[in-house]
Amino acid sequence: MERSAHRRADLILIAALLAAAGIWLAAGALMRPEAASAVVVCQSRDGFYRADPLDAETSYTVETPGTGSGEDAAAGLNEVRISGGSVDVVSANCSNQVCVDHAPASQVGEQIVCLPHGLVIEVVADEADATRLEP
Repeated sequence: MERSAHRRADLILIAALLAAAGIWLAAGALMRPEAASAVVVCQSRDGFYRADPLDAETSYTVETPGTGSGEDAAAGLNEVRISGGSVDVVSANCSNQVCVDHAPASQVGEQIVCLPHGLVIEVVADEADATRLEP
């Protein structure tokens, strides 16, 4: 009988742990911002501003004033692509290519920055949450 009581207590403990894990996973899923409602805000220090849903399928080129020397002396060009729930800079004519080498952003709070062109791309839960660049 004593052995049966231990087995029963073990089963109750296992069931309680599984229930707690299930509640923890469900709460985490509810607290996480939905990727479908996330917004990609792309802006530059010279006034360019565009917002698109993260689940959009689009590409566009952002032109910024030139840096004065190098390949982007006359104009900075960054090609931005939103596809498959992420945003990426697929090409840029800046000298350091940090924005192009950056992994695609897909989570709220992630940013891709091109310092030579003064371009910031960020994924936000709501457009009002975007960092505002001053021209």
